[in-house]
Amino acid sequence: MLGFMGNVFATLGILLACGILYRRIPGVPDPIVVRGAIGSMVLNVFVPLLTFGVLVSAPLGSDIWTVPLVSISSVVVGFALSWIVFARLLRSRLSPPTIGALIISATWCNAMYLGLPITTAVIGDHVGRIPILFDYLGMTPLLFTLGTVVAVEYGTRGEKHTLGAGVLQALRMPPTIAVGVGLLANITHIPIAPFVLDACTAAGRVVAPLMLFSIGLALRWPRLSMLPVLAPVALIRLVIVPAVVVALAKFFIHDPDILRATMLESAMPTMMLTMVFAERYGLDESTLAQAILVTTLISVATLPIVAQWPF
Repeated sequence: MLGFMGNVFATLGILLACGILYRRIPGVPDPIVVRGAIGSMVLNVFVPLLTFGVLVSAPLGSDIWTVPLVSISSVVVGFALSWIVFARLLRSRLSPPTIGALIISATWCNAMYLGLPITTAVIGDHVGRIPILFDYLGMTPLLFTLGTVVAVEYGTRGEKHTLGAGVLQALRMPPTIAVGVGLLANITHIPIAPFVLDACTAAGRVVAPLMLFSIGLALRWPRLSMLPVLAPVALIRLVIVPAVVVALAKFFIHDPDILRATMLESAMPTMMLTMVFAERYGLDESTLAQAILVTTLISVATLPIVAQWPF
């Protein structure tokens, strides 16, 4: 098992390293522009196709509500702990934009960009729907609602945003729409042409490499002076949250593969999409970028442990 996990993470690491090395190539388009283009294509085209293709033929069971429940619980636990640490215990040492960035980085995880390739590589394609359910029915809607409240409260560009507007924005996202259409087609047994499913499968094959490459484009080496502040983020995001929610997951989820996939999702490093919120609302982008890098690097050691967790 250890050897297999090593091969999986080495493979994924190469794709991530390609994004890092791309920044060193002279004369190529700006990595920021490339990352934006990749993010737009993945979010608006490839992930919706993948999502529809996976959910339209997936066996529907209790995981439709149990996986999002675990996802929501992981957000609640991460938010509560990070708010206590950064907004209460350390607030005299940190600026408001840094506090907001640290709370968001400890609360929301990279369920799709990193979670999808790792979960399917470690457990199998048959759990490909778990990252989708974990993210788009739990993690992302809370990012656009609770995450927006945090960003407005601690950011320097306090664009007012109601909870209703956040929910509406999350519902309008192409992947969210694809979730609804895919589940509806599955439940009503609408026949889907084979070439449509083939196109969805082809789109799904490019999602993971593009996601990992994009992560590599965004990673920046952290300042040593920030490590004492980033350490609680890594502890909350990678260790405490999965350890706390495992009891809930075991209570509601009985299929061992779905349970393991859900736990892997809960232990993913900081979500890449949070950078959009930092830019939009004036949070500390540098701190958030460093948190993404630190938690991603540490997750190379923690995720294999979660993958072998005795349930």
